[in-house]
Amino acid sequence: MRAARPARPAAPSSTAPSPTAPAAPLRAGPGPVVAPAGRFAASAPDGRFAGPRGRRRHAACVRGRFRLSELPGVSAAPVPGAGSAATAAAAAAAHRALGAAGLGHLGGRLELRTYGAAPGSSALARAARRAVAAALAGRRRGN
Repeated sequence: MRAARPARPAAPSSTAPSPTAPAAPLRAGPGPVVAPAGRFAASAPDGRFAGPRGRRRHAACVRGRFRLSELPGVSAAPVPGAGSAATAAAAAAAHRALGAAGLGHLGGRLELRTYGAAPGSSALARAARRAVAAALAGRRRGN
């Protein structure tokens, strides 16, 4: 036979802090707010949360356009802010995307535009794959 369960604790009231919520700043007299240590601690001197420390890099927006042609090979316009190696990596990604679609014998012209910080080669390659997919979808629709 099982032992009786202990009584359940009462439901937490609305004034009790949630165990997952960040701890509220503590007022230590008339001076500034004192924040608790930990992940949600305020990092600015005046008690505001100033975000994670370290190198902050704004996300780069990359837009791509691909024009399909009958000539084999992919040519890419130089991307401002990115090196020639990153542009070549984007062209290679576009060529691989054509090959994956079964159209490796075709080629085209790749144009990439960037907004924001200088993009990395992975962001350019991802935009190139998206541009090729959009161009092939338009080709199948008859546009």
